[in-house]
Parts: sequence; C-alpha cells; structure tokens
Amino acid sequence: MAKRRKGPLSRGLKAVGKSRALWGVVGWYLGLCHRTARWELHGTEPLRELARRPEGFVMAFWHECLPIMPLAWARFWEGLDASVPRKPGLVLVSRSRDGTMISSALGKYGLTVVAGSSSRGGREAGLNLLRGVRAGGIAVVVPDGPRGPRREVSEGPVRLAAMAGVPIVPCGAYAVPSRRMGSWDRMILPLPFARCVAVVGAPILPEAREPGALAAALAESLNGCMARAEALCGVGGAPEG
Repeated sequence: MAKRRKGPLSRGLKAVGKSRALWGVVGWYLGLCHRTARWELHGTEPLRELARRPEGFVMAFWHECLPIMPLAWARFWEGLDASVPRKPGLVLVSRSRDGTMISSALGKYGLTVVAGSSSRGGREAGLNLLRGVRAGGIAVVVPDGPRGPRREVSEGPVRLAAMAGVPIVPCGAYAVPSRRMGSWDRMILPLPFARCVAVVGAPILPEAREPGALAAALAESLNGCMARAEALCGVGGAPEG
C-alpha cells in the first residue's frame, strides 16, 4: 500500500510540536473555535447520569477527533446543573517537551494531564490513571493513539476499564466546515464558526467479556458514533478530504 503523502497543513501542524510560540497559536485558534462554534450534543443522558455518580468511568474517542473533543468536553460540563460536581478528566500525555505544551493547552478546558507514555513512564502513568478512575475521575482515552493503526482499538483502554470495573463511554464528533489532515489518523480540524456535533454512545460494561470481544464492541460503537455525527452534519457517506 502506498504511503499517504502529507499535505502542507499536516506538515505545518507537525512543526507546531517544535515551537512553543506555535503551540500558543494553536491554543488561541482552538479557543476561537470554542467561542464561535454552534454546538449540538446527542445521546448525553447516560453520560449525565454517570457524571452524577461518585464512581469514575472511561471515555473514549478516535484520535482523529482530538482537536474537537476538548471543546466538546468543556461544552458538556457547561451544560450541566451547577449542583453536579465536575469530575476530573484525566489524559495521558508524554513527558516530552511537546507533552508539556499540550498539557498547558488541555488545562484550559478542564482536563488534567497524567504524564507518561508507552516508552517513558508508561507503567507509572497507567497506575495513576487507574487510581484516578477508582477515585471517581474520568480517564479520557484515544484507543488508536498515539500512532495508530487508525480506528483499531489497542488493549490499554480496554484493560483499564476492566481493572477498574467501570464502563467505557464511546464518543464521536464532527464539524462543518472543517478540514481533514493528510496524517495517518485523518485528523479533523474545525474551522471558526463551525457547526460542531458530538455523539455519545451507550456505555459498554466490561464484565464477563474477553478483551478481544470488548475491543471489538468498542470499535463498533466508536465507528457508529462517528457515522452518526457525520450524518447529523450532512456529510454521512461523503468521501474524506
């Protein structure tokens, strides 16, 4: 299979990771999108119910939704009654310089970073995520990240939910107008004043499920959430690009 060539947008955003100033621009841009977006959240009742409970859970979405989901996260909590305590959203980010800059951007949307990666501090970070979920937090995970393959569930999120004994809540999101990057994940970059749609699927319980079956169920639900979000935006079945 021929390797996908990266477009100028993808190459430009890759360069962002090497510049603190450019990360500031990205943060400003996402803030602009957040302030100007017209949001629709669908299927959130199970998520609202879980948010009211003291127990934690795992929330999952595909890597391509990364620029949109922090905005959706903030919008969801803004729409909840003030009497509902806000649960911490725990995100695994690398300990590199890039990770430090990403942490700053995510913090603006109420997300808490757990430092570590598969190559640096991964075991410790995984244990911290597990402790956080057991303490009532929400582990926000991308099952096909950080490098793919695209839309294939890795074992980490599945194992985390099983060990904590908590449900996995699948989510998907899309925006119009937006652009698809030429990266491995076909990342969705929303444009200012976009119509943004987030879809929440039914929680998946890990009890009495083999890891493979649980991963397959999660992938199917995540794809369903994405398909519905795209359809609600009027682009269901349209070619990506």
